Amino acid sequence: MGAPEPPEANPESVKLVHFLLGDQFHFGMLTDANEYVDLDTACRDYFGVNPVKGADPSRFRDMRAFFAGGPESVDLTKKILDYIDRRRKAGWTPRAATGARYLFKAEEGVRLLAPVINGVKIYCLASNSRSHLAEQGKPIPKQPYAFTRFFNSLVGPNEPLVLHDAGTFPDIEVELAAVIGKAGKHITPAQAFDHIAGYTIALDMGYRDLQYPGEGPADWVMGKGFDASMAVGPWIVPKEELGSPYPLRMELKVGAEVRQTGDTNDYLFRLPEVVAHLSRGITLEPGDLISLGTLGGTPGFEFGKETRRLKPGDAVEGSIERIGRLVIPVKAEASLRPVAPGTAPPA
Repeated sequence: MGAPEPPEANPESVKLVHFLLGDQFHFGMLTDANEYVDLDTACRDYFGVNPVKGADPSRFRDMRAFFAGGPESVDLTKKILDYIDRRRKAGWTPRAATGARYLFKAEEGVRLLAPVINGVKIYCLASNSRSHLAEQGKPIPKQPYAFTRFFNSLVGPNEPLVLHDAGTFPDIEVELAAVIGKAGKHITPAQAFDHIAGYTIALDMGYRDLQYPGEGPADWVMGKGFDASMAVGPWIVPKEELGSPYPLRMELKVGAEVRQTGDTNDYLFRLPEVVAHLSRGITLEPGDLISLGTLGGTPGFEFGKETRRLKPGDAVEGSIERIGRLVIPVKAEASLRPVAPGTAPPA
């Protein structure tokens, strides 16, 4: 028998997305029918037809506003979806009272973006799975160990990971990422899940030769901070929809080759410990991303093995149970070297 298919998103779950139609940015969700709903416009229409005293029709103006609503945002989204379904069965095309559309199809040119708010803080856990520590022969750490990324390194579902010629050994990992929904500092482990909005998939690319340059400490900025070196998406599944993040099956493929497989029970430090650790001196804010780290390789980490080196033309596929699948192409950075007059630019 062949390997099982990677899991798709839970067909009943709310999937929060950012998307473009033309040059117009939208916040919304992707439906089971692969249609995109602008939740801000749809919410205004819903309350226009179903007035509720004191209701805020602009509560879905962006991802942060959605997070602020907590479980009520998820419940209202399901009511809006039911409202859209009833309108469609009545033969109507869903439009707001202003005449603005809020339901779009993929074939209309929708471009899915990373479901991450511009400017958020990104924390990545290292040495956080038992299998990864075992294959490296490292001792169990006594507390979570995190490094940071910046927004320049992120790409979304319709963008490639970019290989830069400054590094020679690009490698890739799949990770579960949690999204903060409620601001807080000095958060206790018991309070941690109150501050988490939902979950997404992260594909963490790094340059092993730059990360471990030989003598001296690891260089996380050069190893993990290059432009277009981390993919996130394709959506955020709210915590109310996903339930416990332990265990969730995880798999990484490059082309047809399975590189990693396992589940989130392998993580050494779980979210309550990680959130409490980070928030001791840092205010976590809505939209902040915490990527929980890699699992071990399959079979073994095999650091330095030529077959692990990413190449232009590769397709990287990460999947996590009850969240979905994120497929990202890999391409080489276009040459930035000046071209002499009268010569052809590099292919």
